[in-house]
Amino acid sequence: MAAIWLAAALGASWWLLSTLFERHVNDTYVRQLEHQFTSLTAALDWSPDGRLLLTRAPADPRYEFPYSGAYWQARAPGALLRSRSLWDTEMPEKAAHKVAGTPAEVRQGPNQQSLLVVSRSIVLASSDTPVSVSVALDRTELRAARRAFNTMLGWSLGALGMGLMLAVAAQVRFGLAPLKRLRQALGAMQARRESRLGGNWPTEVEPLISQINTLLDHNAQALERSRQQAADLAHAVKTPLAVLANEASSLPSPAADAVSRQVDAMRRQVDRHLARARAAGAAAARGQRIEAGPAVRELTRALTRLHGARQLDIGVESEGHFAGDRQDLVEMLGNLLDNACQWARSQVRIHLREDTAAALLEVLVEDDGPGMPPEARELATTRFGRLDEAAAGSGLGLAIVTEIAAMYEGSLELGNSALGGLAAHLRLPAGMA
Repeated sequence: MAAIWLAAALGASWWLLSTLFERHVNDTYVRQLEHQFTSLTAALDWSPDGRLLLTRAPADPRYEFPYSGAYWQARAPGALLRSRSLWDTEMPEKAAHKVAGTPAEVRQGPNQQSLLVVSRSIVLASSDTPVSVSVALDRTELRAARRAFNTMLGWSLGALGMGLMLAVAAQVRFGLAPLKRLRQALGAMQARRESRLGGNWPTEVEPLISQINTLLDHNAQALERSRQQAADLAHAVKTPLAVLANEASSLPSPAADAVSRQVDAMRRQVDRHLARARAAGAAAARGQRIEAGPAVRELTRALTRLHGARQLDIGVESEGHFAGDRQDLVEMLGNLLDNACQWARSQVRIHLREDTAAALLEVLVEDDGPGMPPEARELATTRFGRLDEAAAGSGLGLAIVTEIAAMYEGSLELGNSALGGLAAHLRLPAGMA
């Protein structure tokens, strides 16, 4: 838009200045012709025998050279005087057009010259016979001067336009630089490298930054309140469910089974909402970057004690970072490891590797258990998708991992393990160092 407005303004300026210059040159030429006309009429007179005379020659020497571009002529009935420069021609009578704002006309002259002509009819003091007097100048010099001026004006305005465009570009670049910084800062937040917009900002952008930070704080507080309320409600329901489960054992067998099934269904719902409350931490964990190794080692120690009677061999290779909430990482890895330990015969392996180029944390959990057929893997990652109803658990483990990973724009893939069992490949953001 700045380029369009500058082009229009400079174009209008070029036209205006060119027009003013042309008028100025025309006025200068016309004043020169008026001076020549006055000098010529002062030198005209009638002789006693009725002939038109020129009492003194004009001072301009161009009138003496044929087709020089300067001409004069005086015509009366039966009398004609003209400059030597007209040679064997006469002053043209037909005007091509008038010159606006002046008494001059443009006429076609000798040798196809374009003449600027001032012509009037006068009456000399010695006779009442009218005399038509004309003086003319070739417009070649005028047009050459105008072309030279337009060329110089065009280059000057072009240079001015380029300078102004560079100034506008610099103004836009430096003036809008804070918005580019803001976009980069928002990108960093989206990549979970920052949790707020910090740093120094220009006065014009500072109110926007303050409002965005206020909104982020408000959302974080609202999210934390929602998580806490969901967790409190779920935990509050667990106690009545435990009482109902105990009381069901004293009921007759059909009624006890029905109550137990309903209690189990309610427990699943409680576990589901607790998982959702924990998974919501992904949105609130922007800007965090934690080491994954300590969390893995803490989980393996706990699971080794939990499954101590089976004497499982749990191997760990853990190096890398996770861009998110530590509790969410523990929740995901805990479900994967617990699932692997439940089905493993003797070995469980967990490998953590950080891909710094892609900023990803890759987690591979394997076991030597019976594995899982390909058609059952999708069911295993859905809520309450239990392949073995006799096994312990609510059927939420892999579904919780999938849901939390999706909150971080990660993924979970199930495949075959080199150990013979199931391999769970989890990809999570590692953030920037």
